[in-house]
Amino acid sequence: MVRRVSLAAVVALGGTLLLSGCQTVSSSYACSNGECHVTVTGSDQSIEVNDIDLTVSTITAQGMTISVEGSSPTTIAVGRRARVGAVEITVTSVKGDEVKFDLR
Repeated sequence: MVRRVSLAAVVALGGTLLLSGCQTVSSSYACSNGECHVTVTGSDQSIEVNDIDLTVSTITAQGMTISVEGSSPTTIAVGRRARVGAVEITVTSVKGDEVKFDLR
């Protein structure tokens, strides 16, 4: 069965995706000896790393803003370390909308 889709519907969908600021969101991590190396792509996302809830609210060229277990948001610059909640976070790099950080 072949379905025909009108040009207007395709244009409307494309416009909606463009206006919504469609972005890729993903995360990954690896832990060893009490330290986790975390990569997050796309801001405004909550992730869990070793049973610790993290919320990355913004990613900029200068660093990121993060909350841990509901703590107040903390902005950490690339190359800097900060205690956020019960953990210590070091932002190691930012490339576009991807941030990498270490969590101890």
